[in-house]
Amino acid sequence: MSDGTSPLAFCKMEGAGNDFILINGALFELPEPGTLAERICARRTSVGADGLIVVGPSRRSDADARVRFWNPDGQETSTCGNGTRCAARFAVLEGLAPDRMLIETLGGDIDARVEGDTVNLAFRTVPSLSLDITVTGLEGPQLGHRADIGVPHLVIPVAALPDGPLDPVCQPLRRAPELGPEGANVNLAEVVNRHRIRIRTYERGVEGETLACGSGSLSSAMTLCAAGHVDPPVDVETHSGSVLTVRFRRDTGGVFSNPELEGPTRVVYRAELGDLDSPG
Repeated sequence: MSDGTSPLAFCKMEGAGNDFILINGALFELPEPGTLAERICARRTSVGADGLIVVGPSRRSDADARVRFWNPDGQETSTCGNGTRCAARFAVLEGLAPDRMLIETLGGDIDARVEGDTVNLAFRTVPSLSLDITVTGLEGPQLGHRADIGVPHLVIPVAALPDGPLDPVCQPLRRAPELGPEGANVNLAEVVNRHRIRIRTYERGVEGETLACGSGSLSSAMTLCAAGHVDPPVDVETHSGSVLTVRFRRDTGGVFSNPELEGPTRVVYRAELGDLDSPG
């Protein structure tokens, strides 16, 4: 248990460029994980990461692990694609779960398969897709697609991804009134061919671009399929250059099911964080 003064052991991991701080919830109880996330996810002044993840045993008899996620702004989020992939591998490394496991998250149950550094997720959540919605951006109305697989995403198809910063375009869209009070993550998506796309993602909670986004990859691939531009499986090239593979089923009625996300994970380092009560 962490009492604020005892060293807190953690593992820094990354999945396709998304980096996370992972903590074994069976060994450490965090009284204020949101506050901790704000402090240790800060780049340049602390460890730095796209999120804090606590992995522990599930309280349910039918699940192997329970995973919770906090954004750098201290807000808990229901699920995270690449974060769950890292969590699954971390659970195996920590002896918390076998290499075939069922993970419990606030956004729904996820089956995970760990094979070396590659992790495949099969989501039990039924995705929600809405095509051709109009949202209000800085330059006026913008047409896009909305998807939710535990986390809301806005997908904007583009002929070619921009080279410059995403903030000027995506920051207003992330908080577009049509997306509700919590807004959504924003993905710019370029179709390369029927089985490959490229995306860049601006994530809420991070309030900036991340090098990859698992749920954004799923959302972009499925909405572009629904719009008639791609077919599964879809390779998604992220801003880091890593490729995530998205698989799903689409029945004759156009209903999507059985979404899967697969890609690499990597342990960056392990360390201890001490003196958690000190300022800064």
